[in-house]
Amino acid sequence: MKRICVVTATRAEYGYLKWLMKDVQADSSLELQVIATGTHLDKSQGHTVEQIIADGISVSAEVDVQLDNSSSKAICETMARYGNGFAEVFAHLQPDVVVVLGDRYELLPICSTAFMMQIPIAHLSGGDVTEGALDDGVRNAVTMLATYHFPITEDCAKNIRRMRGEDKNIFVTGSTSLDFFNRTNLMSREGLAENLGLDINKKWALCTLHSETKQDISYNVRMADNLISAMKESLSDFQIVITNANADLGGQEINKLMMKVADESQNQFVVVPSLGQKRYLSYMKQVELVLGNSSSGILESPYLGVPTVNIGERQKGRYRCENIIQSGIEKNEIEQSIKEVMSGKYSIPSTYWGDGNASGKIVKVLKNI
Repeated sequence: MKRICVVTATRAEYGYLKWLMKDVQADSSLELQVIATGTHLDKSQGHTVEQIIADGISVSAEVDVQLDNSSSKAICETMARYGNGFAEVFAHLQPDVVVVLGDRYELLPICSTAFMMQIPIAHLSGGDVTEGALDDGVRNAVTMLATYHFPITEDCAKNIRRMRGEDKNIFVTGSTSLDFFNRTNLMSREGLAENLGLDINKKWALCTLHSETKQDISYNVRMADNLISAMKESLSDFQIVITNANADLGGQEINKLMMKVADESQNQFVVVPSLGQKRYLSYMKQVELVLGNSSSGILESPYLGVPTVNIGERQKGRYRCENIIQSGIEKNEIEQSIKEVMSGKYSIPSTYWGDGNASGKIVKVLKNI
């Protein structure tokens, strides 16, 4: 059987890859290999490798790199541990194809290792643009290392063709994250209220704020402070679930601020390390608005038509559907954006990012390469 090795390093990324893993696993001509690494093995990030196993997906190997995002130097040292760990695991598993998604920094050592070991790389979500983060450089580097490309939109495919100077092995599939909506029953409002300890009769909001990796920590702390102040005042009658920032530089500082406000205002804020995909998207469907700068606010919220305030420049350059309003990072800008997005004009569903059937399209290609 053809060995398809899927690498996952974060909770959000796993949400994009879950149904692809399921479809590979269900195909008798393919052997699924899953390597869990990064924040999946970090207790402070929810130790989400347990969620992968609970979903009935066998984890072939774990690469624990002892994540340290306390400084740029520490991140570079962590990247070195990724390279060492994956060289050993790839040598053991002998995959025919390595599947990776997106643009996070760990993909540089993982993909360079696969490239030097002459293992073909299949890259999902290449050709996208996020000018406000270091992600663009990582994503484009992986595009040049990869053999097979599965961009979300035709515009992304055009970017890949321009970078590589060829049209070979580029397959537009839509976003795999949207497959969830066609294949899973969402949790009810009642179930969410009980699970998260929320008042079912109050209005709800969802907040996920990551650091802007082109800015210093003081900038990111100010952005988080301003968002907290704006939510306290503009959404005083709401309950707001905040999910932790990821493992980028500055994420720890953002998480500390969010935990502090949750301790001080327990009736308004709930902080969780990770909701998991089912709870996260179920909760997103029930909220009045989404705030922050997560890619989920760009990709998934339009599918549901949930009004969204995208803050700062982390997602700069990405297409924004009509349910999204762009805000600066100052308190008054965020407050004005909240007021505008709650006007009732932004509840507009969109299928710009796909139709919810991407995983099956990708597996079909992987079978035939």
